[in-house]
Amino acid sequence: MKNIFALIVITLIFMFYADQGSASAQWQPKDGECWIGINKEQLRLTLYKGSDPVKTWQISIGKGKGTEKKSRFDLITPSGTFTIYRIVEDASKLVYDPAWFNEPGEPEAGVYGSKLISFYNKWQIAIHGTNNPSSIGKWATHGCIRLRNRDIEDLAKDVKPKMKLVIVEKDTNIKFYRETI
Repeated sequence: MKNIFALIVITLIFMFYADQGSASAQWQPKDGECWIGINKEQLRLTLYKGSDPVKTWQISIGKGKGTEKKSRFDLITPSGTFTIYRIVEDASKLVYDPAWFNEPGEPEAGVYGSKLISFYNKWQIAIHGTNNPSSIGKWATHGCIRLRNRDIEDLAKDVKPKMKLVIVEKDTNIKFYRETI
């Protein structure tokens, strides 16, 4: 009888912690919490406060087609929920090297525009400005999210590390967001 009781207690404890684990894997914006939403279909980036949109900008995203990013070579902007980890204030000094994508050309500074917002992801993509503003509003990147320099500067004023970034294929009215690594 003792063993059955112990088994029931262990099962209940496991169920409690399993339930806690799934709850912690979900994220919902709190009232007043700032976060970034990206709608790939509309090519829009929106800054939210809670559930209210504050500002929105036109963007460019990856030229690769599909919904699941598997490698940096597929040129897809991933969907999912990510966490911002830093803002690079002077991205103009960063150097883009086409060899990263097995493309011809020489390394070039200034490609990332004036600012860059990094978020945790395994493909090393980011939100950044551009030296090619005519590319905005198109599927034109290697997977990064690109804004006009004046727009990334405006956005960066409100971005802080640990903010959430939610990228969706289209407006799906998602009720919760799962963290994407």
